[in-house]
Amino acid sequence: MAAAPAYLKLLPEGAAPTIDLHDFLEQLARRMGMIKRGAEPDTARAAVYFVRWWREEGGLIAAASSPLQFTGATTPDHGLGPTQGWGFDFQWQLGPEDRPTSKEDKARIVQAKMEACIDQHLATVEREESEELNVSPTQIKKQQVLEEEKRRKERYLKR
Repeated sequence: MAAAPAYLKLLPEGAAPTIDLHDFLEQLARRMGMIKRGAEPDTARAAVYFVRWWREEGGLIAAASSPLQFTGATTPDHGLGPTQGWGFDFQWQLGPEDRPTSKEDKARIVQAKMEACIDQHLATVEREESEELNVSPTQIKKQQVLEEEKRRKERYLKR
């Protein structure tokens, strides 16, 4: 039986593991008493708390309680082993070449996999920004207004 995700100890008793970030942050905010005016959970404050908790102790708890799992059988997803990681978008696959020979080797493998996840995330963010997928409607409208002002100014100067 797999160990429960380390973050479950932060949620109300009996809470089930979740991959829905908004649900997780709402549960955490309510559990920690982070409530805004109007009885709304303060998910921004809960997110900051969770990141701090993860950096200070949660990641260490998860690393200690989540042994690397290897299987001789391959899975349909490109012959890789079971999915590893600590939830949300922070997970990876282990292949036969990733089998550790010592505790230091295990730490090296986990570090490399974590860095690959971070690099993949940063590449996705850069791609989205270059394709302008992360531009808000407000920013698009602001850019259109600036372009229109520039055209008007050019027309005025031509007179």
